[in-house]
Amino acid sequence: MRKVLVVDDEKWIRRGLIQLIPWERFGLELAGEAADGQDAYELALEVKPALMFLDMRMPGLDGKQLLGKLHAELPELLTIVISGYSDFEYTQEAIRHRAFDYLLKPVKKEELASVLEKALAEIGRREAQRTAEAAGGDDKEGGWLGEALTRRAGGDTAEGQPAMPPHGWAEGECVVFVAQADAYREERPDAAKVADEARGRLELARAFHLGGDWTFALTPGADGRAEIVGAIGARRSFGGELGRVLAEIRGFLSEAACATFSLGAASSSSLRPLHLQDACRTAREALGGRKLGDSGTVRLAGERGAEAPATPSYPHEAEKAFLLALQMGGGETAIELFGQVFDRIAPADATVEGMQRNAVLLVHSIEKQLQFSGSSLERVSGRTPLSYSEMLRQRNDRDSASKLFEREIIPAILSSGSQAGSKQGERLVREIQKLVEAHFDQPLSLQQIAETRFVNADYLSRLFKKTIGHTFVDYLTDYRIHKSIELMKIPAYKNYEIAKMVGYEDYRYFSQIFKKKTGKTIGEYRGQAECASK
Repeated sequence: MRKVLVVDDEKWIRRGLIQLIPWERFGLELAGEAADGQDAYELALEVKPALMFLDMRMPGLDGKQLLGKLHAELPELLTIVISGYSDFEYTQEAIRHRAFDYLLKPVKKEELASVLEKALAEIGRREAQRTAEAAGGDDKEGGWLGEALTRRAGGDTAEGQPAMPPHGWAEGECVVFVAQADAYREERPDAAKVADEARGRLELARAFHLGGDWTFALTPGADGRAEIVGAIGARRSFGGELGRVLAEIRGFLSEAACATFSLGAASSSSLRPLHLQDACRTAREALGGRKLGDSGTVRLAGERGAEAPATPSYPHEAEKAFLLALQMGGGETAIELFGQVFDRIAPADATVEGMQRNAVLLVHSIEKQLQFSGSSLERVSGRTPLSYSEMLRQRNDRDSASKLFEREIIPAILSSGSQAGSKQGERLVREIQKLVEAHFDQPLSLQQIAETRFVNADYLSRLFKKTIGHTFVDYLTDYRIHKSIELMKIPAYKNYEIAKMVGYEDYRYFSQIFKKKTGKTIGEYRGQAECASK
């Protein structure tokens, strides 16, 4: 059984998540729960969980600080962040601090199961990798590269014999790289064929660098990633040759795939699979830090200028306008407003990773709105939000990411029909009416109601007026006056007491509203009512 730690400062959220997790199905056990970051830190060091669910916004030691501390102490811990989509900055910090994935509140059972499957697959992969490493075996990228790199340049091991590192290899240099196409194509070239062709070209070019005394490996990315992963190694430092070798590899891959590639690279501290895997991850981060529109680049992690610039701020207000148009079924308007949102998500100075990250958040915002309407992306398009997230992470260029929304996501929502949305809208208005009837004596605002139901307040206001024929404020006021008239039939109640009983702390304001709605002062109304009862 793998241990799970749940961290959130709100007990009802912790309890809800714990009840939602299919513990037996995934072989999980609850190792503990914490309400703040410091308790979570101490508990994590004690129970050493494999998986942690974390709310980033907490008092005291927040999620960002907790992730930073635990990354040093428990580097194998996988963290899934639970966040409201309005808490974008916190979610962004989680991704920067290597959170495995995130879920948006309220957590959906299907999405929770999907993320758990991914997380447990990753945990299993890491465990298998450690076992293989301990046994001298290989595993996916790390082991494959390690085996290839331990062969002497131009030589092979005897069949069936384990590859042995050449003498002095540990004092040499190993650089791992990841290469991806700059522009997404629906029909991708065969990665294995691309790797084979580039490998042959590189073999011919080897003698022109370091006197041929170096070796290399190339392989398609693990888990079906649209990339080529590789490494170069030598017993002495590449020095000034490194940039030229990497540029040459990038060129060979581009020619083999008939597409422009960019390449990210990182040094590996050893040939052990886990170290190679860490270097692969760092190389991907360097590659993701290139600016949108940059083509045919080589980025070496740690180089000056290789650090990614800050991700552009998320356009919350523009998003609200877009979601409103999408919810109201305005096709042309929705596309136009989406363009404005995407211009903010992917400006010219944004990085590839920054665009992908913001686009994924937009997908989840759309899903939130569909859920509120009783629907979902999977229902209208056949794909889950997580599926779209993976598709967006495969798109390194602005055009292909934008088209995924414009040609698939948005049309699917608009074509799903307005009838279901209309019925859901009427149901929502009736729900608000019942809310007014039950809590008319409390401060009520449409903005608050909209926020609790994850819907645009302007849209809700228009929907309410269209359905009822009155604005929300007029409806609430009319209902309060109606209840005050009922209370005036009880002589024991004083006027100021009635005002408070129907939600008005200011008696003078209540008097003004009463006269405006009835055409009579409170005294006149009660006087006539008393005469009529005699």
